[in-house]
Order: sequence, then structure tokens, then C-alpha cells
Amino acid sequence: MLKWKLAALVGLTTGAAGVAWGQAQGERAPGFYELRIYKAQPGKRDALAARFASRTAGTYARHGITNVGYFIPQETDKELGIDADDTFIYIRGYPSKAERDTRLKAAHDDPELAEVVLKQERDPNNRLIVKAHNIDMVPSGPQTAIAIRP
Repeated sequence: MLKWKLAALVGLTTGAAGVAWGQAQGERAPGFYELRIYKAQPGKRDALAARFASRTAGTYARHGITNVGYFIPQETDKELGIDADDTFIYIRGYPSKAERDTRLKAAHDDPELAEVVLKQERDPNNRLIVKAHNIDMVPSGPQTAIAIRP
């Protein structure tokens, strides 16, 4: 009888440890990312980068969007359509694609984003962006070291 009680206790302990391990792995899930590549109006790349730094990134953060990074290419790559003079790149992160859709909608509905971005981009004399590309991405393995807010 003691063997069965011990076996039950070991089984229960192992099961509880397995559940805790599974939850810990779920919390470390790598998430869902967007690579955004912008072609700015001639001579406007730095103004676009400044707008993201001063206003847009804050709006995203308020809505739970992780600003992974903002980048200015140092080299031109014509094959990829990257011109170092007018390209601005950034990466946003989310816990999942569904969360991306929810959080991005909330950010786009934010009056500050409308005031800062939409108003400027609708004015042909003041717009900064020629074209934007979006690439949805997920990490290919556990080596991704970026932490996404739940």
C-alpha cells in the first residue's frame, strides 16, 4: 500500500512540475513581429525617423505594442529596393497576430496618431512617406532574445 501512495505522490509531483514548466515556456513564447520598411520622400527620411522617435513610438507603446527597434540603413541595396538616403526601417512586436490586430487598431484609433501621422500624410505638401512595406514574421527558433509584453 505504501508503494502505491509513494507512486501516486511522485506522479502528482511530476505532473505539477510539468504544468509549471509548460506555463513558463508559454510565457517565453517568442511572439509575432512586423518588419516595416518605408521609402521616404526625397530628403525627408530624417524627419520621418524624428516623427517616430518623438511621437509615433510613444503612441504604440501606450497601446502595448513593443517598439523592437528603429533603423536607418547604412548601405544601399538596389536589388532589395533599399536606398540608404530615403529608407527607414522598424520592427514592432506583439504576443500574437491576434494581439497585433487588436493593439494596432487601438493605436490607429488613437486621436494623437491621427493628429500626428494621418493629418500630415494626407497633405501632399507635407507628407513624408512615399511607400511602406509590411512583412509579418515569427521567430524561427528559441534563439530570439526579444521580450514582448503580454
